[in-house]
Order: sequence, then C-alpha cells, then structure tokens
Amino acid sequence: MAKTSATISGELDGALLAYFQPEYSINQQKIVGIEALARMRDPSGQILSPDSFIPFLDMDERRELSRLMLVAGLQVLESLDAKGIFLNLSFNVDPDFMVDHDCATCFTGTMATSPIAPARIFLELLESGDFLNRNIAKERLLALRATGVRIALDDVGSAYSSLLRMKDLPIDKIKLDQGFIRDLCAQPKNLAFVQSIQLLANALNAELVIEGVETLSILDAMRALRLDHVQGYAIARPMPADVLLTMLQSDYIMPEGTASHPATLLGAYAAHLLRRPLMDALRRGWIDVSLAIEPPPCPLVTYLHEHGAPPDHPLLLAHARLRQAKSDPGQGYLDQALTRIEAEIQELVREAILFESDR
Repeated sequence: MAKTSATISGELDGALLAYFQPEYSINQQKIVGIEALARMRDPSGQILSPDSFIPFLDMDERRELSRLMLVAGLQVLESLDAKGIFLNLSFNVDPDFMVDHDCATCFTGTMATSPIAPARIFLELLESGDFLNRNIAKERLLALRATGVRIALDDVGSAYSSLLRMKDLPIDKIKLDQGFIRDLCAQPKNLAFVQSIQLLANALNAELVIEGVETLSILDAMRALRLDHVQGYAIARPMPADVLLTMLQSDYIMPEGTASHPATLLGAYAAHLLRRPLMDALRRGWIDVSLAIEPPPCPLVTYLHEHGAPPDHPLLLAHARLRQAKSDPGQGYLDQALTRIEAEIQELVREAILFESDR
C-alpha cells in the first residue's frame, strides 16, 4: 500500500476518520471515557483498521495523526460537555516520537484553544518497544505530567522488559493487553494473571483498564474479580462521533450479572479464585478463625447447583475433594494436593465452557 501522507492534514476529512470506543466503569455503572482511534476509508469505501495504514506512515505523519486524534477527541468532549455528559479521553502516541520531540510543547500547543482540562486526557503509550527502558523516558513523562495530562501504559503484558521500570515511571493508568482477555474461555488460567496485574496496578496507585472484553462471559468474570474499568465489544465497538453521541443520550443498560452472583460459569470460576487468598489465610492461621466472618458458599458451587448440576458433576466432586483437603490438617504435602486439585478444577471449567460454546 502506498504512503498516505496526502490524507494526513490539519483537518479530519477525506480518507482519515476518527472513531471512538467507550470505556465503562462497572462500579459506577456508566461510561466514563472514550478512546480516539484512527480509521481510514479506502477508495472502495471500506473502513481500514490502523494496522492497514499506520506502518506506512513516517514519524512526522504519525505525530500528525496523534495530534488529529486529540483534536477530534477534544471536539467530541466539548459537544458532550454541552449536553451535560462529562467523559475522559484517551489517545495514542508513538513511543519513538517521545524520544526525539518535545511532546509536552506539542500537547500544550494543541490544548491551548480547547476549554477541556488537561487532567481529563490520557496519553497512551505502548509497552512494547524500548522507550520505557531509556533513561530519557522518566524525564519526558514527567514533563508531560507537568502539563496536567495523565499517562496510560497500553498493551501491558505484551512485553516484559518494562515491568521492572514501571515502579520508577509516572504512570496513571495501565491497560492490560487484549491477548490475556480474549481467550479467557479457552484459557481460564489467565484469570490469575489478571489478578496479578490488578495487584501491580494497586501498588503503583494506577487505574487498571481491561481491554478485549468481547463476550458477556468475560465481562461477568471481570465483574466477579471486582475489576472496575473495562473496554471491548461486550460494551461497545468503536464508532463515529455521531453514533457515540446517540448511544450516550440513550438509556444504556449493561448485561446481567453481579459481583456477588455471577451469571456465567467463567464468572463463577473467577469469583471462586477471588476467595482463594482468604481461604488460604484461614487455613494457615494467618487470620484468627474466631474473629473471621463465616464466608458464604463458594460461587462456583452455587452456580452449578442453580443450573441443575447433578451431585456427581465432576466439578462438584473436585470441589468436595478441595474442601476435604483444606479441612484435613494431618494430610501430608497439603499445598501440593491443593495445587493439583485447583488445576483439575481449572481444566474442568475450561472443558465445560468449551462444551457449552459448542452446543
């Protein structure tokens, strides 16, 4: 495909389009932000994703593309503000651009003509690449932070080298890579990784956003894990500004399910995982049992009973062995036994979910 610099201009017109994808807060039960995403219309009228044209842009064109997405997003926020709908905005910046340019000056120059407060803007940087590992990264990010903008790290988990640097960088938001989320039904073990990233975000005092929430089961699992901010097709697909405005002005109702009462097997398993640290703490005596409140029945068992599982259902039998192992202080190699049974439950959940999806 030929370069598209002719379409990158000071106006959002011609082939370049700005789409917006909502970010939803489960706790607040409302949309709290939007992400500006670049799209391109080819001569046949087909809408192209960024992967189809961004690789063909040089650094100056990519910088201009980021600026145009920010301008488009600011215009949408102004329109929404006028209607009493106040959201945050995220937009992407190429990390390589951060090395050779004064991003802080570029940002303040673009914001100068907008009434939107910089604190409502999240500048997203990809975790991949080596920018975050350079000495200049902290300096550039602090300079941006000084303008009032907030910093988001995108696709966390797609690389590992920057994890060691995160503790030293001024990060306000972490967006988990979609690869850990989209295949949760086939790989429920990834829920443990999601929990670990939540702990990391808490330690960094950063907001965690879960991307790739594309099914009701995954949304249910995120809710069961007490995660808040989610983004993906289960909430809404990227859309033009006028479609976004119509959506936000309508009565938007989230799918069923609550954190205490999951609506899907994946959600019930996620709620089961959430209880494990408490159960282990009680078993090991780290919590005074006389002071502990009796925990409610396991959500996974409750889900199975409510959906008519027979007493000899493999998951119920495995869970019974798990309870027996935890209550037997004389059992040798207890931790290994619990790990083995938990792995069995995880595999049974995976098989049951795949079986349901094939029906």
